[in-house]
Amino acid sequence: MDLYENIMKRKSTRRFLMEPLSADAMDRVRKEADGAPKLFENLPVEFLIVEDGEKLYGRMSGIIGTYGKVKAPHYIIVAAGKKPGFRQAAGYSLEHLVLAINNLGIATCITAGGLAAEDLEGLAELKEDMLLVAAIAFGPPEVPEELYAAQRYHKRKPLPDLVLMGLVKRKYKDIFDAARLAPSYMNTQPWRFVIEDERIHLFRARMGFIKNALLKSNNKIDIGIALAHMVIAIRHKGLRFSLKSEPIEYQEAEYVVTIELKGHSVRKERSS
Repeated sequence: MDLYENIMKRKSTRRFLMEPLSADAMDRVRKEADGAPKLFENLPVEFLIVEDGEKLYGRMSGIIGTYGKVKAPHYIIVAAGKKPGFRQAAGYSLEHLVLAINNLGIATCITAGGLAAEDLEGLAELKEDMLLVAAIAFGPPEVPEELYAAQRYHKRKPLPDLVLMGLVKRKYKDIFDAARLAPSYMNTQPWRFVIEDERIHLFRARMGFIKNALLKSNNKIDIGIALAHMVIAIRHKGLRFSLKSEPIEYQEAEYVVTIELKGHSVRKERSS
């Protein structure tokens, strides 16, 4: 199963067997973490693997069973350099990693809070110039059948509700569908789109003063996750593309990035 197929099938797991993975499985996870793509080279994202999940869980704050506190045998700490866009960059890289780990038959859950840098003492070393952004709980699922989503598991807004302006071309619809299936904090689904010919402008929805204050940081991670899904879908289709900054003012949403589609790659054209 490639990453694109896993977008359609993966689900978050919040009930893990508290049994450590084998040394071979942990080595595979480390390999995937080392190879996870970055959104931009000047936005560093690092993954710190914590093997003693029991000890780290005991240091977490938050409520059991929420996005802030999920008990698992292992965790991956997601850290990023403090630069503009660092949360989006972290979301982009961590979602590639989550999908890759899930492809190994290992359950995952992105957790958004309940950790501070001091909680990592003796478990992982966080560099001074890096910020703790999120964590990935991982390990064997308590119920193996819950590793992949059941039919109609994903509760998502219809595409017309997400497009602020422009028309979705039929040949690109699966790119937007991949974004729709991205997980988000409290299922807020903050991604919005403005479409101009072959350019897709990605936005983060504004949610009012109170919601924005509560959700803004996590929703920026969510936007990076949705962007990862779009890029994976674009590559799956064999399309060439570039990411650009073409800021557009929009009252309902905050501009993030522009995806410019450039047609099929040479390899795809020859095989078609």
